[in-house]
Amino acid sequence: MMNEKKISEICGYVGMVLIHSATLPPTLKVILGYATNLPPIEMILLVWTGLFLFLIRAISTNDKLYILSNSIGFFFNSILLALIVFK
Repeated sequence: MMNEKKISEICGYVGMVLIHSATLPPTLKVILGYATNLPPIEMILLVWTGLFLFLIRAISTNDKLYILSNSIGFFFNSILLALIVFK
């Protein structure tokens, strides 16, 4: 039973890294000037809102993995949103 819990925790953290690996490259490319095309604002707003709502739930259930994951995602999507709005 303990091994199953450890494996599921590892899967959760690996999943978090993979999810944020998808949003980090476009954010860094725009910040560093390697890309000029930004994702559509509608997509960023929907993801940003979803992450915010997930973060509220994670905090209410005290789920550390999701608090960390949603905070990271919310932070990077906030940067993308700011780049789109203020560019």
